[in-house]
Amino acid sequence: MRLVLSFCSSFISLALRAGFVSLRFNMRSGAIQLLEFEIEGGLLDPGELASLAPPKVDPSKPLVISGRGPQWLYQFLVHEYHFCRLLATFEPRLGKGVVVESPSASEVGVSIDPATGALSEERLGSGGGFAVDLLKLGELQLAYVKVEGAFPEPLAMRDFDWLKLRSEVDPTRPAVFYGLAPIWLGARVAAVLGNLVPWYGVYDPRLGCAVVVARHEPSAPPVGSRVGVRAVPLG
Repeated sequence: MRLVLSFCSSFISLALRAGFVSLRFNMRSGAIQLLEFEIEGGLLDPGELASLAPPKVDPSKPLVISGRGPQWLYQFLVHEYHFCRLLATFEPRLGKGVVVESPSASEVGVSIDPATGALSEERLGSGGGFAVDLLKLGELQLAYVKVEGAFPEPLAMRDFDWLKLRSEVDPTRPAVFYGLAPIWLGARVAAVLGNLVPWYGVYDPRLGCAVVVARHEPSAPPVGSRVGVRAVPLG
């Protein structure tokens, strides 16, 4: 495979609201916190991220995020809540959350019951895996995710060498998530890379650009901006 990429250093801030599209949050709190979101009225504009104020949470309790939305919204929320004791995204095929961030590496990829908080090793039965490669191209680096097999198993994240991926990051270059992957896998990549680079974005093939979901330098484009990155796999 060859990857052709062009990068435009300028960025465009999107309108804060498009039409009557709205994003609603619902928080249910107990031993486990369940944050559910719902997008109403159409497709959410990335520019909404600039003014989005997600609900406050108790960082000492596990948090499960659930809802139908784009990768960049989930990865934005993961960055916002990465300080939680345990962070998971809901996988409807399992009826449970999949842990994407935890102080214990052995818990990553494990399922969590959003009602009781019980952890368990669950499998989808697909037997698939994945690879994540950092491709340093020009002024940025792509976190290129490739699914191996029909569909990756969440527990494959536990076996992946995330420390090696961290060691390969260039902290001076922005990073962009690129690839078709389950929400929980994109969320894990964001949890690992989002705080290591000047800014972190998610490539949206529908928009044909990256959406900035985290920034750590004053010169970085604002959160919610579209950045002119075009990545086209060939061959």
